[in-house]
Amino acid sequence: MQREQTQNVSENPKVSPEHPENPESLESLENKEEISVSFLLTKEDYGAYCVEAVKARIPNRDRMLIRILGAVSILAGFMLAFFLRESPWGFGWTACLELLGLVLLIWYDFILPSYVRASACGYMDRHREQLTSRNFIFTPSRFFYTSDGCSMEIPYQKLHQALESGGMLLLYLGADDPLYLPKRAVSQEELETIRSFLSSSLNEKFHQEGAR
Repeated sequence: MQREQTQNVSENPKVSPEHPENPESLESLENKEEISVSFLLTKEDYGAYCVEAVKARIPNRDRMLIRILGAVSILAGFMLAFFLRESPWGFGWTACLELLGLVLLIWYDFILPSYVRASACGYMDRHREQLTSRNFIFTPSRFFYTSDGCSMEIPYQKLHQALESGGMLLLYLGADDPLYLPKRAVSQEELETIRSFLSSSLNEKFHQEGAR
């Protein structure tokens, strides 16, 4: 939905917050706790966003299955090396299994993120006009987003989910439609407040993975 007004400021500064049933009082409280964030998107931000978005689409069971297959492949390599120790082909088969196991073990944590990040940074190098500023305004019940002529007002309860990773905050409008906020753009105190907004509104739909 289109945002018609960036910030609603109460016309009566003497409204007492002791009466939450008063709509003007609620509005004043929201403005008091409002957090405004502005940042210029960099290709590093975009790369980090793509990595987190791709990793979020991989179910936990698939991650675990990949790691288990890697461990099994390495174990099979050691067993093959024992049984084929006299065979001229033993070393080759063993090396292949060990290499496959290593690739599977580090696929999710190192290989996939490196590939996605490099692809994303390459894309941004070719589309530098997309390095535009982003603006968020967070209140206790909703947030406002503005970027490159796009303006939205979204209640937290309308979000599909929210995900916080080590360096990024993803706000999903749909299953595969996230807005992203680099945590470098906010202070630790502001981040704690935003977490409280999301946690109280989304409950189990707010996930934290490697957050600090």
